[in-house]
Amino acid sequence: MKKLRVGFLLDDFSPSRQVNELIEFVETNEVFDNPVLITGYKNNKKELAFKKVIAKFGQSPSKLFGSISRAVLMKVISRIELKNAKKRFPGYRANHQIQKLCEFNVVSVEGEWSKSGLFLEMTNEDISMIESCKLDCIIKCGSGILRGGLLDVTQFGVISFHHSDNRMNRIGPSGFWEVFNSEPSSGFIIQKLNQELDVGEVLVRGNLMTSDLWFTNHAHLLVKSNFFMMELLLDIAKNYKLPQSERVRLHENKLYKKVSSLFLIKYLLKVILPKIYGYLVNKLISPPIKRWSVAYGYHNHFSKSLCRYKEIKNPKGRFLADPFVIENGGETFIFVEDLFYEDNKGRISVIKLGGDKYEFLGVVLEEEFHLSFPFVFKEGEDYYMIPESCKNSDIRLYKSVDFPCKWEFEKQLMNNVDAADTMLFKKNNIWFMLTNICSADIGDHQSELHIFYSEDFRDDKWKPIKAGNPVIFDPLKGRNGGFFSHNGKLYRVNQVHGQAHYGKSFCVNEIETLSKEQYIEKEVLTVQPNFKESSISAHHFHANANVAVVDFARVERLKKALNS
Repeated sequence: MKKLRVGFLLDDFSPSRQVNELIEFVETNEVFDNPVLITGYKNNKKELAFKKVIAKFGQSPSKLFGSISRAVLMKVISRIELKNAKKRFPGYRANHQIQKLCEFNVVSVEGEWSKSGLFLEMTNEDISMIESCKLDCIIKCGSGILRGGLLDVTQFGVISFHHSDNRMNRIGPSGFWEVFNSEPSSGFIIQKLNQELDVGEVLVRGNLMTSDLWFTNHAHLLVKSNFFMMELLLDIAKNYKLPQSERVRLHENKLYKKVSSLFLIKYLLKVILPKIYGYLVNKLISPPIKRWSVAYGYHNHFSKSLCRYKEIKNPKGRFLADPFVIENGGETFIFVEDLFYEDNKGRISVIKLGGDKYEFLGVVLEEEFHLSFPFVFKEGEDYYMIPESCKNSDIRLYKSVDFPCKWEFEKQLMNNVDAADTMLFKKNNIWFMLTNICSADIGDHQSELHIFYSEDFRDDKWKPIKAGNPVIFDPLKGRNGGFFSHNGKLYRVNQVHGQAHYGKSFCVNEIETLSKEQYIEKEVLTVQPNFKESSISAHHFHANANVAVVDFARVERLKKALNS
């Protein structure tokens, strides 16, 4: 098989951790030829930048002052945020010398920068040298907006990251505007560049839940998009063609300007100072937490208002969430995540219903690791459960040996996988698994919905549907939050996240197509968390023919939650 020859366009030989990982990925994978490094063009820009500073000072000292003040403000923000970002994403903003540099083919180019220092074009001699390397594609990992012949010198062109959602924001800095504007979703694209600014061919698109701070949001986008660049390169190497690009889009949203000193000051006042104040207050008094609760109702064909559902009292020092309801022998049971604050670990507990009364039967499943989302189903005469076990890096099947209180581990359905909130459906004698996998293995389950199928739900070799995974890559649609059927139709519930707000609300979607080839759903309803007093979140709904269950959350002080 022909190996894919990949070139990397670099500012220098000490790129970011993500770029180093990309180069290492290509260098160590047998489907690729040894990577080619293209660099040298940045030297000319340094001279141009110095001349611009001198010219700016001569023409307008106020502009120079603005640049200096912006640099100072950036330094302040970096001192405040960088440690927090590095804690979650080690290696963020750390550049490293490329390993095995002497083993790679290096092409030194001159490049020509525009007077503004924004646009970069290769000289004819540069292009001839690059052509001689017989590359299949070039990955843009450096600065500048590319123009000219370089974009057409390889079969698959120049492929580039854009660490923002180009439908909303097409100017940097990456991850800033989404946090500044409290947007719930931050996006990235991977595109094949062309001569038109802002209208490259989008090959991959992904969206993530916006973080509460700029640097963390930016780091999240870098790490997640890097994984999907690797997947894209593997796909090109395997099929020797680019995937189908997105259809043409008309971008109606305004183009954000470069962040000025004024916006950085506003960011400090709007985002950072309130967090510092909250941190200091929480040092003095017990910190606030989000405490989940569950409620149930006899829904009468889903006509009963959620505000009339009966709330189940949380046990002392714990919270209940992710409820699933199931019947056995004419009795109704609710299985829930039962999280103990003392060790911050979830167990699975069960509640028995009896009219308007309920009986808390207690914990029925506990492991050394966290468990939640107890998806319970019946097949034949047996009951099975698939709780979330992402802390154990697997998807596990349990079987009831004495319903509802005794369960035994049956087998692993998937291993070495970062998956959450798994549900199974049987349709036309085929089992379908809907699960939220973090492809980058960083514990982010908010955006990606993956679907697999098998003829046997006990199988440990589930196959992805033909449409490819993730079938949904969006924090407003991706994460599972339950399901139910009504009038012969199946509905998937998905969580809707706000900015740094997990499980803010949920949507109900009618599943129109679920097959080995594709998945299509249509949103029919959005439920906001205003059906219970003081609730700020609601992220789960499930029902059988008679009973429905929902969860919701209120803010409490930790001290109160531990004692009530």
